[in-house]
Amino acid sequence: MDKINQLIAKQFAGEISEKEAGQLGDWLKASSENEKLFNDLKAEWENLDLKSSISDKSRVLNNVKSRIKAEEQDKKVTKKLFSRSWYHIAASVIALISISAIAWHQVQDPFSILNTMGYEVNECNPGHQKELMLADGTHIFLNGDSRIKYKRNFTGNERNVFLQGEAFFNVARNEQKPFVIGLKKAEVKVLGTSFNVKAYPEDKKMETSVLTGKVAFTHTQGMLKKKQESMYLVPGQKGVVDRSNKSFDKLQVDNEKDVAWINKNLHFENTTLLEITRTLYRMYGVNFKFTDGSLKDLRITANFENEKLEEVIKILEMTSEFSYKMENNLVILGTKGDF
Repeated sequence: MDKINQLIAKQFAGEISEKEAGQLGDWLKASSENEKLFNDLKAEWENLDLKSSISDKSRVLNNVKSRIKAEEQDKKVTKKLFSRSWYHIAASVIALISISAIAWHQVQDPFSILNTMGYEVNECNPGHQKELMLADGTHIFLNGDSRIKYKRNFTGNERNVFLQGEAFFNVARNEQKPFVIGLKKAEVKVLGTSFNVKAYPEDKKMETSVLTGKVAFTHTQGMLKKKQESMYLVPGQKGVVDRSNKSFDKLQVDNEKDVAWINKNLHFENTTLLEITRTLYRMYGVNFKFTDGSLKDLRITANFENEKLEEVIKILEMTSEFSYKMENNLVILGTKGDF
C-alpha cells in the first residue's frame, strides 16, 4: 500500500511518470474499492487549503516559469525542487488521510480489532455454512460470507450479538433477557423465536423474515441514530430496509423461501443478475466478472434445489440474455454470443 500511496501522491502533484501512471491505472482497475478510495483521497486533496503551507500555488508556478525562461540550468533545478516540494506535500496529505481513515475504520467497523476485544467472533467463508450453539441454547446457522460476534457468557439485561451477513436464528426463550441482534443502522429484538436476518453491507436491502414467534425490527438513521422506526413482525411477514431510498416496509411473504439457502435451495423472483451473482458467490464461493455492465440489471425468475453451480449457470444462461465462461474460480459473464 505504501507504493500505491506514493503513486497517488505523485499523481496529485502532477509529477507521475508514464510507467507509474500505468501502474496506478492497473491498481484502479483491479477493484471498485480501489477506485472509490482514490476518488475519496482526490476529493480530500482538492478541498485542502494549501496556502498556509505554500504561498499561492499559481504564483509559485508563474515564478518557476519565469526562472525557466531566464536560465536553462535554473529550469532544471527549479523543476526538481518544485516537483519534490509538491510531491512531499501530496505524500504527507495521503499519509495523513490514510491514518485518519484507518482510525475511523477502527471506530466504525464493528469487527475491527478495537471493537472485537473481549468478544467471540465466528466467521463463515463464501461457499460454506456454519452452525453455532450459544451458551444460552440459541442455535445460529450462518450463511457464506457472514460473521457474528458476541460475549461468551451474556451479561447485563440483554443477550447481545452483532451480525454482518446472513443467519437463521432459533433463539432460546428468556422473557427476562431479550435477545438483541445488532446490525448496521438496525436492530432485531426477540424473547424467543425463529427468524432469518439478511444484512450484507454491499446489498441495498436489509431483511428480517419471521418463521415463529414475534420480532421487533428497528431501523435507525443519522450519525447519532436519533431517528428510529420500529415494526413488529409475525410469521408470514418480512421487514425490509431499503438503503437506496431509506424506506422501511412490512411485506406479506412465504417465509420458507427466505430460509431455503440452509438446504442449498435458491429462489429468484424478478431478481437482478448482480444480486444473483452475489447470492451464488456466498453459496458456492466463486467470483463473478461482468464484461458488460448493463447485464447487472438483467432481471431473472428461477428456482433451484441443491444444484451444482455449473448447472445453475447453464440454466440461467438458457433462459436469459447472457453467456458465460469459467476460468478456475472465476465466472465471466458477457452478452449473448460472447462465449
